[in-house]
Amino acid sequence: SSRGCGVRNAWRLRSVNGVKLSQPLVMNCAVANTFSRWLTETVQPAAERRFGERVTALTVPAGYACRTRNSVRGAKLSEHAHGNAIDVSGFTFESGEHVSVEQGWFAGRKSRKFLAQVRGEACGPFKTVLGPGSDRHHDDHLHMDLQRHRSGGSYCR
Repeated sequence: SSRGCGVRNAWRLRSVNGVKLSQPLVMNCAVANTFSRWLTETVQPAAERRFGERVTALTVPAGYACRTRNSVRGAKLSEHAHGNAIDVSGFTFESGEHVSVEQGWFAGRKSRKFLAQVRGEACGPFKTVLGPGSDRHHDDHLHMDLQRHRSGGSYCR
């Protein structure tokens, strides 16, 4: 598009490894692969350890969106504008129990530890991980993207 948006190698996902997404998400292939690996290697083991059951669905507010960072006018394009990011705002388990990112940090030890673990272990595979406590734009979801940083490392807060 004229604004520099667009996704190379775009994938539209409705579910990932048997985990249903609350809405179809468009993302690039690298994000889809990293997301899939994070669900299998981090989220499911953490869910089984903390809750004794698997995650069956994720609440996802946004994948691809042609917008600037935090939708601020004049800001740099968001990684969402390249399909290079994914946001997750909640996890639903087999029993129907739901842990939201916003409430989960305050909901009790089990959900807090689960969220801290899946957020912590997203850092590395994903190059940017933001969530509650990062800034006011990320209090209700985890933002994960594959933006290259000059340091070559990850930016997680």
